[in-house]
Amino acid sequence: MPTVISHTELNPRGAYPEVTPLVQLRAIARQLQLFKPHLAKSDQAGNLLTRYRGRGMNFEEVRDYQPGDDVRTIDWRVTARTGKTHTKLYQEERERPVVILVDLRSPMFFGSRQAFKSVAASGIAAALAWAGLQNGDRIGALLYSDGDFETVRPRRSHHAVLSMIHGTVARAGALRSPVPEGTAQPLKQLLEEARRITRPGSALFLISDCHDLNETCEQPLYLLGRHADLQVLRISDPMERELPEQSLTISDGRQRTFLNAGNRPLREHFADHQTQARAEVAQLCRRHRLPLLDFDNTRPLVPALLSYYGQRQKGRVGVMR
Repeated sequence: MPTVISHTELNPRGAYPEVTPLVQLRAIARQLQLFKPHLAKSDQAGNLLTRYRGRGMNFEEVRDYQPGDDVRTIDWRVTARTGKTHTKLYQEERERPVVILVDLRSPMFFGSRQAFKSVAASGIAAALAWAGLQNGDRIGALLYSDGDFETVRPRRSHHAVLSMIHGTVARAGALRSPVPEGTAQPLKQLLEEARRITRPGSALFLISDCHDLNETCEQPLYLLGRHADLQVLRISDPMERELPEQSLTISDGRQRTFLNAGNRPLREHFADHQTQARAEVAQLCRRHRLPLLDFDNTRPLVPALLSYYGQRQKGRVGVMR
């Protein structure tokens, strides 16, 4: 008998992601739709309609037979009725590769409640990957840490999703501080690498806190948008947007310091700065016509995913363990 898991149990928690909860997010895959069917640019067989014409599942039209047409597509009824040879055209169904770009650099190792940003990012990536696989798409990933990349080649296989999950758990598990020990790679490099490895017609999902998604990213965003569909999923913690009124003790895991958040001018200056930074990211996305979806890492993840990618549903989900 299937074990029943509630949406509450599926929400990632803590400072480090774990493999089992990310695998269990497969339970909501059927409820998520990453994108609506539309004309795409890919040339592989799958579930999305394209402009390519050939033998497929959906009949499109009948036209006069032309030299080179497949004789197997001749419409004999129309040919007999008109006395002129006609052929059927079909609109092929084609897949699109789904590549998930996961930012697991040091600044993602932060959280005030529920889950660190890196944990929320891992959960979002797993849920989207399972949903894409459920839709019959090839799933790949680009995992981005302070020093290097890890690429998961797009495949229509649960092994690709599991490879991505194990990679995110390993890289997020290696984080120890929100402050990198050396010089961390900028987000611009992730976008440039994504453009290098993705095929035309791919669907890209960038999961990041977007703290350095700025004017330096203009060119790679423009170039990516020319041949792929990119969505930006921004994860933030409320404490990054506005400091609480009470004073705080802050730690990077090794040292502690005291922050006098009771200072009202300090709180207002901090909030204004963060509001401006977030507005600049939103403006950049608008210029490039990129969807920008906001996630709060202190709130349950599953309802947020359902609100963006599916119908908000409450209750319980049955999965096999």
